[in-house]
Amino acid sequence: MYKAFIFYCSPAGTTRHVAEVIEKTLDNFDRQITVCELGKNKGKLAEVIREIKDSDQEICLFIGSPVYSSHALPLIMDLIGRLPAKSLAYAVPFVTWGAATSGIALAEMGTALMQQGYKLIGAARVVAVHSLMWEVENPAGKGHPDYEDDDLIKNLVSNIENNLQKPDPKLLPEQILSYQSATVTAEMKQQNLELARKFLPPRKVNRDLCNQCGVCADKCPVAALTLTPYPTYAEHCILCFNCMRWCPENAIEADLSPAHDMVQLRYEKYKESPLSKIFLPT
Repeated sequence: MYKAFIFYCSPAGTTRHVAEVIEKTLDNFDRQITVCELGKNKGKLAEVIREIKDSDQEICLFIGSPVYSSHALPLIMDLIGRLPAKSLAYAVPFVTWGAATSGIALAEMGTALMQQGYKLIGAARVVAVHSLMWEVENPAGKGHPDYEDDDLIKNLVSNIENNLQKPDPKLLPEQILSYQSATVTAEMKQQNLELARKFLPPRKVNRDLCNQCGVCADKCPVAALTLTPYPTYAEHCILCFNCMRWCPENAIEADLSPAHDMVQLRYEKYKESPLSKIFLPT
């Protein structure tokens, strides 16, 4: 009998959606589940890591991240680096991506998990509406995740459940997550959030409209925004633009049209297929 842990960060809500499908499917098997959303409650994270360390059960971690600049979010990779070593521990990385490219996030997460001693037993990439295109009528990834994506995740969890009942569960080969070509992988390794800051538009706070209501700070998924008394961004901001998206006064302004064009160019360049896919041991 194993215990499941679900970790995720979800600026736009789609990674949370996938995590919730995982949780509901596990619950159908009467599995013990601990869920931890990363980004704000550091006390909860430390508590869950202690729970993993102290557990004498076999455990399986489901760890989810949106793909940003071809990679998993830094706080997801930081979490993996903090995981305690366990003798009977399995892991399932999963990513959501906005139809431009799923990058090399799964491969990097898989490698990091194995370096921590966790055995890969499954993985998934799930296409989602692009998080920067909420103002666009037909955004990249429109309508996703949909019921077919959900069914893929349910199938993933069911297969993992069955596999972990075996005396010697089959493991996922690490190389299966390195599905990008060598050329594309090398290109994506050069991308990061710091480079993204150079081409994404700056945010401007319209002080005539801002009433310091605090919605922007509440919606920041990584607690990188404070009111002093107007919105101020910390260095660990992940450029999700939630502050702009959810501001009730439209006081945070930026021209996202160049980003929309970039998404389209990346979609046409990489053309990943299928858009959503699960990875299971053979």
